[in-house]
Amino acid sequence: MKTMKVIIDHNLSDINEEIRWYLSSQIIWIGKAKDYKEIEELKKTSYGSFDWLWSDADTILFNKDDLNFSGAVIKLTEPINVIKEESDIKQFEVKSGSIKLRVKKNFSNKLSHITEYYTKEDKIISYSEKWNKSERVVLVSMTGNFSFVLQTDEMVGFILVNASKHIISDGIHFVEARGAAEPDFSLKLSMFLELVEMMESEIPEIEESELKKSFAKIYEEILPYEGTNYIALRDTILNVIDYMD
Repeated sequence: MKTMKVIIDHNLSDINEEIRWYLSSQIIWIGKAKDYKEIEELKKTSYGSFDWLWSDADTILFNKDDLNFSGAVIKLTEPINVIKEESDIKQFEVKSGSIKLRVKKNFSNKLSHITEYYTKEDKIISYSEKWNKSERVVLVSMTGNFSFVLQTDEMVGFILVNASKHIISDGIHFVEARGAAEPDFSLKLSMFLELVEMMESEIPEIEESELKKSFAKIYEEILPYEGTNYIALRDTILNVIDYMD
């Protein structure tokens, strides 16, 4: 399978803030498509990365007529690595705009070999095995919060800043008004992701009963808040506790 090469289109992207982080299923959804039914329809008029047998390739769509990027459904690698230090991407250049497919073909591409959440910056950095951290990269700033990472004209990852503000519950397709998050929401999210890391560790750091108590404590602390991201975190915590029972 040939490498999927792209071109930077310096026209501003129109996906705006239509970026959804489905916390329970750990999927990042980009673009105007509301659900998988609409994605299936878009595939008929798109080139990109999708439907590869025995593959976990992400769905990345480009319009067949003009080869412009139109949307993506990216499955984050779990568990997400929680990092307390600030991110450090060296030798990068930022360009505003969007991306276009270079060749009219389908490819196989996965952007999430490793997923990291940076608590201090409320930032997700997700990258494939092809991202060479010692080499220069280009950040294509699609919106104020979302950038694709390119290296030698290939998509090798993405960055989502203000990540916790994009969290919603599974089953919600569009949010007109997101509830405001308190300053410590990213800390609650970080605590949750750290507990998930512990739960999935081969060598458990704490007993399962203690893990449940810790999940329940976060749930109780965010119970008074009604923002969409708080609701999504509460729903996800309940799902995790149910899974552990």
